[in-house]
Amino acid sequence: MKQSLTLAALAAMAITVPALAADIPETELNVVGSIGILSMYKDMESPFWNEAIVASSDGAIKANLKPFNELGFKGDELFSLVSKGTVQMAHQVLAYTSGIVPMNEATDLVGVVEDVEAVHVAAKAFRDTHAAFLAENHNIKLLGYGTYQSQVIYCRDAFTSIADLKGRKVRASGASQQVFIEYLGGSPIGMSFGEVPTAMANGTIDCAITGALSGYLAKWHEPANYISALPINHGIIAHIANMDWWNGVDPAAQAVIETGLSELENKMFALAKTETADGLACNTGGDCKYGEAAGMTLVPVTDADRTLRDNAANNAVLPAYKERCGDECAAAWNGTIGKAMGFTIN
Repeated sequence: MKQSLTLAALAAMAITVPALAADIPETELNVVGSIGILSMYKDMESPFWNEAIVASSDGAIKANLKPFNELGFKGDELFSLVSKGTVQMAHQVLAYTSGIVPMNEATDLVGVVEDVEAVHVAAKAFRDTHAAFLAENHNIKLLGYGTYQSQVIYCRDAFTSIADLKGRKVRASGASQQVFIEYLGGSPIGMSFGEVPTAMANGTIDCAITGALSGYLAKWHEPANYISALPINHGIIAHIANMDWWNGVDPAAQAVIETGLSELENKMFALAKTETADGLACNTGGDCKYGEAAGMTLVPVTDADRTLRDNAANNAVLPAYKERCGDECAAAWNGTIGKAMGFTIN
């Protein structure tokens, strides 16, 4: 089996953060990362906190980093822990919080963004609005975004179109994915990422949605036999800090962290662009630099699939978002993301 990444690839993705101050005080912080077995954590978050920040601060800034799944946190509770100050900083998968904070899902609603570039456009358009909302309502400092690769559909049994999900039990993360599956006539199931392979193997679920590469790395291809390349959404994350804690950090250290996270954001989006194709290749017998390629069947994307996804966005996903988030929230979305993406919530 090949190594997860070549040394050359790792070197290309190395995070470098320029030192911004000569006199940074000793600063130790605790950071909760994303899912530990995936490339977001292994190739982005871990090198950033364990190497780049240490180097750029001449050793003054030291982070204690652990992925949230190894700490036993549930996806949605991490956001609340940062808000309360129990956790100082975290890389939060925003879809996990959509049930408690609907605005957090604004940048990645199903059917609105077609590719990783569009997700970044949406995130940039919404950043100031989102940052002000988090600061005012949740005592959270927004320090940037990142994203997983395109979220696609894995199924145990054959399907030729997303319309075939009617009647099937589908693991969906985030409220808009759940609304999407309901629109197709399926049954959305809430379930943690790590539970999916066993649940699909024993019939608790029939299908599941996750990143094209994330599913491969977690061996979803063992119970699943079919995969669609149609992007459902993308799995955006936010780099967040407790506001009270952040305000107590020395400004020189703040500057180094903020500059570094800005660069990390760009690298995360750049990596996600390539990982969608890499994940599909690894799952379907193509060239796979992450291990031995699996033998899943690739379900071709049709114009009918895209039309059905667009109809779901306009007729179900966006109206449901307005219902969850409220009129003021929907108006903010229309003036930022909607304007950038060419959608309107009525």
